[in-house]
Amino acid sequence: MLKIPLKSAIFAIITAFFALSNPDISASGNGLQIGEQIPNPEFLFENIYNPANGLRGTERMYDYKENKTLLIAFMPDITHKNNYAEIMLSAFSTYFAEGLAFGDAYDWQFYRGTLKILVVTNNDESAVREYLGSNYFDIDIAPDINMDLAHSFGISKWNSSGDGAFVYVVDKTNKVTYANYDYKGEGEKLRAVQKEIFTQLDIKDPNINLSINGKIPFPGDDASDFEFIYSSLENGKIGTGETARLSDFYGKKNVIIAFYPAPFSMSCAMELTAFDAYAENQTLQNISGSLLGSNDDVEILMVSNSGLEILNKWKDDMNVKNVKLVSDYNGKISSQYGSYNPLGFYNRTIFIIDKQGKISYIDWNYNVDDTDFGLVKEHLNLISQK
Repeated sequence: MLKIPLKSAIFAIITAFFALSNPDISASGNGLQIGEQIPNPEFLFENIYNPANGLRGTERMYDYKENKTLLIAFMPDITHKNNYAEIMLSAFSTYFAEGLAFGDAYDWQFYRGTLKILVVTNNDESAVREYLGSNYFDIDIAPDINMDLAHSFGISKWNSSGDGAFVYVVDKTNKVTYANYDYKGEGEKLRAVQKEIFTQLDIKDPNINLSINGKIPFPGDDASDFEFIYSSLENGKIGTGETARLSDFYGKKNVIIAFYPAPFSMSCAMELTAFDAYAENQTLQNISGSLLGSNDDVEILMVSNSGLEILNKWKDDMNVKNVKLVSDYNGKISSQYGSYNPLGFYNRTIFIIDKQGKISYIDWNYNVDDTDFGLVKEHLNLISQK
């Protein structure tokens, strides 16, 4: 009898809701609250597009902001001492500075001019210059070694380089509309930031008219078939995407369908790396087990409500070879599999579809750790022997 862990979908949704609506309060200080007016201190900032001139002149916050929407993040450190710094800044740059979260190029040109992105870090000027010189991010970074700017926002101190960041979205009238006090590059929180920015910029949520499928799938059910588009490589270069159907793999391969919150986030990157390495290892085992080689026994689809532009860049940055990154921009696939979260992201769930097109395994609350990954591999080994 197969061991099939089936965790509560309702529990996962409720847990995610409270985690986002009641963010952890960092030991670094409470910071400004939603609805409060931001201060108007003087500060210096740098940007990669003009590094030769050094730090720009002192500017007041309101003058810098120019009555635009502001995404501002306070971090204890942007160097390698902070293990979430690179992926967090890469996400902010990709989603909002490069505009890949906004859709097509026309949308980006329009909305980017109404949004300011500022990262404030407890590093000195030389560290900021060095960081910008080696990371080509189109975001402004302000050195705040004495924490003058942080203190003006109610942030008292940093206890370590790994403390969670304070992240705010500020509207055109200089009021805080979103606040998180322990941001460490999590996909759920990235989606919450994106959702608030979309609200402030009056961008329509592509999932707003999504019809949620009330039927919860169970092991033994026929898998709900779907067509999908995924990031692909054409002649060694990132292409526009290819299409396929889940049923294309029936009779040929077992399929892992992994729903996840967001590309360019900590746990999602770890999950992608683990699945990609697993798929590569399976391919090598299959080839070594036959004189002529054989088809791979498993296909892995990682599904999010991101557009192909973001997925193409993530695929390239992560050097992914063996996992299909599926764009479910309108949420239809996640709805069929009970994985869409009304807060605007996908719950981290796992489905294994066997070669007969049956749902063989479900994990409603997948954790990116050796235990849950071990259960997935164990189940795949069992059904592959049939």
